[in-house]
Amino acid sequence: MTFRIERLVQKHIGGAAVVLVNAYALPPWNESWSLEAAAENVTYVLETPRSIALAAVDGSKVLGIALGIRQRRHTGPVIYLDELSVQPDAQGKGIGTALLSAMFETATAEGCSSVWLISKRGGALSEFYQRCEFAMRSDLSLYSRSSG
Repeated sequence: MTFRIERLVQKHIGGAAVVLVNAYALPPWNESWSLEAAAENVTYVLETPRSIALAAVDGSKVLGIALGIRQRRHTGPVIYLDELSVQPDAQGKGIGTALLSAMFETATAEGCSSVWLISKRGGALSEFYQRCEFAMRSDLSLYSRSSG
């Protein structure tokens, strides 16, 4: 499979939304995203100043996306990786690894000191991120409060 990594732009939004819907429908997430909600999420990051939005494309088909939001911390600017998703039938072919590498390289080139993300603890996703040199922080927990 041949693909290239490029900046995600307006023409990629529809394909990026399809990737999100399909990737989140499967384990470990099992989430039902609408195309509208997925496109809104991609558009939000794309319109956020100084964000980094990348797409893995084969011809005109979007195979995967990485969406990073720039944040300022006491140590300087960092990128929060809001989304990393690969079309299920394209997983295991190096696309996610290439997107993560490109995100880190782009963030570094733009003056960011790190890239961080939130994901499931344990399992294949955790192993993937660790193979890509992301370290799991034992001193942090994720807290959430729902309205309903």
